[in-house]
Amino acid sequence: MSYQILLTLARYPGFPHNLEIYQKFNATLIRRDCSNEKALVSAAENADAILTGLTNIPRSAMEKMKKCRVISAIGIGYEGIDLEAATELGIAVTNVPDYCLEEVSDHAIALILACARKIVRLDRAVREGKWDTNEKLEIRTKIWPPMFRLREQTLGLIGLGRISRTLVPKVQGFGFRIIAYDPYIPQKAAQELKVSLVSLEELLQQSDYISVHIPLTEETRNMLGIKQFQMMKPTAYLINTSRGALIKEDELFQALKEGLLAGAALDVTDPEPPHPDNPLIKLDEVILTAHSAHFSNLSAVELRKKAEENVFTVLGGNFPPGLLNPAVKEKFKARWAKQSA
Repeated sequence: MSYQILLTLARYPGFPHNLEIYQKFNATLIRRDCSNEKALVSAAENADAILTGLTNIPRSAMEKMKKCRVISAIGIGYEGIDLEAATELGIAVTNVPDYCLEEVSDHAIALILACARKIVRLDRAVREGKWDTNEKLEIRTKIWPPMFRLREQTLGLIGLGRISRTLVPKVQGFGFRIIAYDPYIPQKAAQELKVSLVSLEELLQQSDYISVHIPLTEETRNMLGIKQFQMMKPTAYLINTSRGALIKEDELFQALKEGLLAGAALDVTDPEPPHPDNPLIKLDEVILTAHSAHFSNLSAVELRKKAEENVFTVLGGNFPPGLLNPAVKEKFKARWAKQSA
């Protein structure tokens, strides 16, 4: 038996990663740019599996995929995949839940430090010849926003999943008091990390730095807007290394202009890349880093390897740890046993 594996991002580097496993399964990698549903359906017509980044894969497309057994998300995020439809159709959906934990947590720390020490603004001042001038002195010592030492400041984590749990021991060395909002995490798990669970309102009111680490879902989309920014300290900073659509960007701009918070550091925006006219780009109080928190040479290799392993685990009749729809198992077995008969 032979298999076709569709990669929906034709220019994605590093695939196939493991030629031996492709040979073992007599599998061929097909590269196609699937920028819309029509292109996806055409490319996936004979695909037994799909490797995808943030390509939208709705129910209407899945219903036309007569051979597809598994959709493997290349990364942690999977918001473009209709999980309910996949489960009903007997298609396993996987991701790489332990991908880039070290990288994103490191990047969050870097952004916190950049905000705390005004790294970007001081760098710009030097490049503008303001080493010893009054302008440079103003940037360094002016009352707003003030510069505080990190020790005994409060770091609020929105989400206490894998990335946050990797971040916690790293930032504890700076002397932060750490609080978190996550309605899905038991109190005991937070206590073991020496983190206090609080409500979202309490987190917003108490935090000097807020770092966002939650997936984008219908529940979390646009969860941070002017109402939430009004609860924050005017000296606080917002850090987002998760998804841009968690934040209402126009309301963040409004909040920054009104001084409701001191600044923001965003690795992600909505859309990506941001439009050149996006007003956040023009604010000195905002740091932007082009959705790069996930990347290192090592994480890129691990991602490709694990995404492919998920595909071949399912094609081999098993389910990987990164299975996103465990309820699919019975329908999967029934559908594919019938087609194999």
